[in-house]
Amino acid sequence: MKSEETKMVKSLQVNFSKNIEKLTYNLKNSTKRFIKEATNGVIKTQSCIVRQIAQSLHEDIDLKKTQERLTYQLDNEKEISKLRENMIIQSCKKLESSSLIIVDPSDIVKKRATKMEGLSRVRDGNDGKYKLGYDVIDIVGANKMGEDFSLFPLYSEIHSERVGAETIKNKLFDRFLEIIINSNNSGIFVMDRGFDDKKVIEELYSHEAPFIIRMKKNRDIYYKNKLMNIYKAGKKIKRKYIFKSGKKTTIKAGVSDIGVPLSRHKVKNPKKANVKLVSAELITTHKNGSKSKGEFLILISIPNRQLPNEELCKLALESYRLRWKIEEVHRHVKVDFGWEDIQLSKFNRIQSLNTILWLALSFVYSLDSWKYKFAKVFTSLMMNKRNNLKELEKFIYYRITKVVCYCFRMTRLYQKKIPCKPDKLSKQMLVPFFA
Repeated sequence: MKSEETKMVKSLQVNFSKNIEKLTYNLKNSTKRFIKEATNGVIKTQSCIVRQIAQSLHEDIDLKKTQERLTYQLDNEKEISKLRENMIIQSCKKLESSSLIIVDPSDIVKKRATKMEGLSRVRDGNDGKYKLGYDVIDIVGANKMGEDFSLFPLYSEIHSERVGAETIKNKLFDRFLEIIINSNNSGIFVMDRGFDDKKVIEELYSHEAPFIIRMKKNRDIYYKNKLMNIYKAGKKIKRKYIFKSGKKTTIKAGVSDIGVPLSRHKVKNPKKANVKLVSAELITTHKNGSKSKGEFLILISIPNRQLPNEELCKLALESYRLRWKIEEVHRHVKVDFGWEDIQLSKFNRIQSLNTILWLALSFVYSLDSWKYKFAKVFTSLMMNKRNNLKELEKFIYYRITKVVCYCFRMTRLYQKKIPCKPDKLSKQMLVPFFA
């Protein structure tokens, strides 16, 4: 190994150890060791299979015993829940007032599994069909830095309708509250159409949390104190602001004050959330000169900040465009870490291993500021063409994963101490002089 690579490997190991120590400061020593070993194994093997993680440890005992030890630690729900809390607290420290908190559901499909606890029918995001598996709540933070951005995982939890009485929305609201408290209400929640729900809007609005939600066209809202369909209201808003999105795409947008009724039933004077509605039209020019149009509606609420209407439109459009990055994160976890290959019978073990996986992911994503160092030392892993720095401006986390995995495979987590047998001369030297 080259000297530069050796230095980089050592720096990564030191950074990894500090990161684990920071997140496990209040855990038992046995749990600390397990979390360090399991996280290292997930990165090294790029796998969520306990047997492969156990193989990566190279212990001097039977592989079955190592696997049983790791599985036993996955049952320790109290310690793992403390780890989840520590992860949220540390991640929330990265949130600023302009940060995005992207919330999106995902799924783990296990169509051939039969003995995994809590399996239920979930909608596969790839083809839209319902299959056996688990729903997942994922929350990712995003900080924009000029034209570039950095992502950091905030939270992930696997949900089953057949295990526990708590609904997925209640779990989601608990996470909202944790993030709001630990970040001092920093950041803007960004969600897609699946979250244009009265309960979600009421939960965020009641805590004065900023949010941006794309709305479906069949919702009713109050526009100029009249109850009407949101799509009809959007048509009445003048789209006087024009934004460019690439060379061939133009967006016309306008914004207006509206009220979202929060009552479940129709009443004369319902409780309302007073927010803004951005009505936008996307116009794309194709190569043959033809144009295609699409309309969409975005709800935006930024309490305690007064922004001009044009800036509100720009913020809503740019933030919603970055929402797509969480889809890349889902793809990254499934492709590079074999998220859907997870093989455990008990639901609490699946939850625990998912937490370990997202801890490994958090470490990888925390290294995005190292990308230029990595490009210098591991050029072939980071770039297709030498000196083409534009490649580092894209979703770079696939390539960072390759580098970290390569470095971790070059080293052992614990160095073995080889006992040496002292010879006759050394035995004589160990005898005290006054004996």
